Amino acid sequence: MIFANAMKYPLLLSLSLSLLGCGDQLSSNQKAAAEIHVDTLTIDYITLRLSNELPGRVTAFKEAEVRPQITGIVKSRLYEEGSYVEEGDTLFEIDPTTYLSTVNSAKAELKKAQSSERNAKKEMVRYSELLKKKLSSQQLYDQAEATYLEAKAQTAISQAALDYANIELSYTKIKAPISGQAGFSNVSEGSLLTSGQTNYLTSIIQTDNVYVDMQQSAVNLYKLKRQFKDAMTEKPVVPVTLTLEDGTTYEQQGKLGFVDTQVEGSTGTVTLRAVFPNPDGELLAGMYVRAHIAYPEAREYLIVPQNAVVRSQSGEPSVYVVNDDNLTERKSLVLSNEVGSNWVVEKGLEAGDRIITSNLTKIKSKQTVIVDNDITTKEASATNTTPTTDTAE
Repeated sequence: MIFANAMKYPLLLSLSLSLLGCGDQLSSNQKAAAEIHVDTLTIDYITLRLSNELPGRVTAFKEAEVRPQITGIVKSRLYEEGSYVEEGDTLFEIDPTTYLSTVNSAKAELKKAQSSERNAKKEMVRYSELLKKKLSSQQLYDQAEATYLEAKAQTAISQAALDYANIELSYTKIKAPISGQAGFSNVSEGSLLTSGQTNYLTSIIQTDNVYVDMQQSAVNLYKLKRQFKDAMTEKPVVPVTLTLEDGTTYEQQGKLGFVDTQVEGSTGTVTLRAVFPNPDGELLAGMYVRAHIAYPEAREYLIVPQNAVVRSQSGEPSVYVVNDDNLTERKSLVLSNEVGSNWVVEKGLEAGDRIITSNLTKIKSKQTVIVDNDITTKEASATNTTPTTDTAE
């Protein structure tokens, strides 16, 4: 019995020591698990010339649909489809036979009226002389004068009829209303055309210059106007550049030419129109492009990487920063332009703030972290970690 008790106490002591050792190991593991390692970016001002990127569509500078103004049969097509035509070039010819006949008839009517006018004038002059010699009455003279004036009016009517007949005859030659690239012909020789028909014969597009129509939110448009107003005293020329659908940059630079005076109620956007030179015809009507409206000058901005920004359920952006005591703090942001893979910060941060760029899913406010690596915005820019594609030279 004594032997059994003697063996019991050493076993209890050994078990107690083992439990104490396990407790220390568990506490150490929990402490290690609570320590979160992060990388930070110390933000500083960098010089950028920002630009707004907007979706746009190319439209023709001038476009005309060619339609007949008289009724007749197409005699011939006198242009090559797809070719460049000058204003006034004859594109189609309508059979002029009936219109020539009308012109000849009008000419004959005019000659008849002119002859009657001459005779009436002679008669009026004769009665005028007789009246002076008191060999005729005033009534006969008045009748002769009225006959002359009526004949003169008939001559004017006949002249107008001849002019109208000549105009209709001229319409047998359908001419280009503007210079530009002529499209496909929708009619062929022998087709019957009617005055005022809805179907056009062909279209002409002028593409030496083109429009690019864009949609900009009213709020951002106001900010853009403020930028230019603050930077320039005179009316500014706003430069615009284009990126084509395949990602290439269009070589010619355009300028903002028109801003609509009304906001679209359903979308809250305003239509902007830029004018671009198109000497080689690279821009075709209907093409979709990306337009970039550059700000008037380079300024200093704070930027943060997009992957460092976290958003609430309502979509409000924020970042985690680390203070001097290595405690985390969540700061709400107001963001503006997108620059490469970064956001420009309008409000919420100051130069020198250290924002967390890694392990964001494990971060909470007022949490102690261990900073493994910290770089500045300029260092990140130098190593292309923070792209600045719109940085001013």
